[in-house]
Amino acid sequence: MSHDLAHVSDHALIRYMERVLGMDIEQLRAHIAEGTRRHQRAPCVRTLGARFLLVNGRVVTVIEGHSVPGYDALVRLMRDSEAEVV
Repeated sequence: MSHDLAHVSDHALIRYMERVLGMDIEQLRAHIAEGTRRHQRAPCVRTLGARFLLVNGRVVTVIEGHSVPGYDALVRLMRDSEAEVV
C-alpha cells in the first residue's frame, strides 16, 4: 500500500473553492478580465495587486505584483510562445 499523497487536479481545486469555500470563480474571472481589459496587447500587466501574463489577449498566469526577476527573459519567452497557445 502506497502512502503517497494523491495528485489534486486544477479542476478539483477549483470545484473545492466553489463548492466548499463558496468562492464565485466566474466573478473572480470577470474581475481579472476587467482589470486587464485596457492592456490586452501587453505581455504583462501590473494591476489588482499582481502581475498578469498575457498571450494573444488571454491571461495565462499570475505572479505576485512587486517584482519580477528576469522580466526581460520572461517577456521574450511569452512572445516566442504566442503561436503555441490556443
